[in-house]
Amino acid sequence: MTFVTILMMVFSVLGLLEDVGYLARAAFVMDRVMHLMGLHGRSFLSLFLGFGCNVPAVMGTRIIEDRRAKFLTILLVPLVPCTARLAVVAFLTPAFFQNWAASVTLLLVTINLSLLLMLGIIINRLIHKGERSPFIMEIPLYHLPNARTIGLYVWHNTLAFIKKAGGVIVIFSVVVWAFSWFPSGEIETSFLADFGRRLVPFGSLMGLSDWRLIVALFSSFVAKENTIATLGVLFGLQDQSLGLTTRIAAVISPAGAFSFLLVQMLFIPCVATVAVIKHETASWRFTLLSVMVLFVLSLSAGICVYQIARVFGWAR
Repeated sequence: MTFVTILMMVFSVLGLLEDVGYLARAAFVMDRVMHLMGLHGRSFLSLFLGFGCNVPAVMGTRIIEDRRAKFLTILLVPLVPCTARLAVVAFLTPAFFQNWAASVTLLLVTINLSLLLMLGIIINRLIHKGERSPFIMEIPLYHLPNARTIGLYVWHNTLAFIKKAGGVIVIFSVVVWAFSWFPSGEIETSFLADFGRRLVPFGSLMGLSDWRLIVALFSSFVAKENTIATLGVLFGLQDQSLGLTTRIAAVISPAGAFSFLLVQMLFIPCVATVAVIKHETASWRFTLLSVMVLFVLSLSAGICVYQIARVFGWAR
């Protein structure tokens, strides 16, 4: 429920921009930038939807006629931070960075979008040889926003997210609890702890020396909100959000915390997004390729950030 305020703010902005007729104009405004990646304004519309949720963003690529541009847009969509990722970041940054939380969040979003642009340009230059797609679109008239329309948009989207996330979080929390309890009844000797400890040597390269953080990161594959649910179960403070954030902050350095949040922002999309990518592309090869690209990109970024921090003595 701590995510609701953030979700309503994001959906309110999206609903307002859509209701006044600005989104179509935004597509034209961003058309020049999209051309750097061999795309056009319609791709921007799909990417912009990703701030709400990556699932409808991938589905929105149906309006892109050119197959090459559609596949590249689908590949880039998961790099747009959705509300679930932003909610996790908004929940954890105050614990890690206190008064700098807003600046760190803005920096993380900026890095995300910069990598999106860089990856699109590289793929376009190396694979698509700089090809461009033409863009023709009718511009609707501006009109005054309707409060009832925007209110219904915010209500339905927020309620749908709560239903989806709430159900997944409850189920996944039970699963995580089960693996953290068996076979001995203690978290430290559980199946989950054994899995996490096997990954600690690799996680240490990113400043994640606590196995619970690594497990929480991988749990986000089911749903990004599960990161918080998993941390709540593993730290044993499910119902005390203040105590949870305080305890998490105590087991990781600021450099490791930034690395953790960066990897969380860039990590492989949730299973629902992966399923939609498979449906829209009708290709398991492309779906697995997109997952691997994001997996390698996120872990590489996390390792680079933490190792640079170590060189400059910021990893303490």
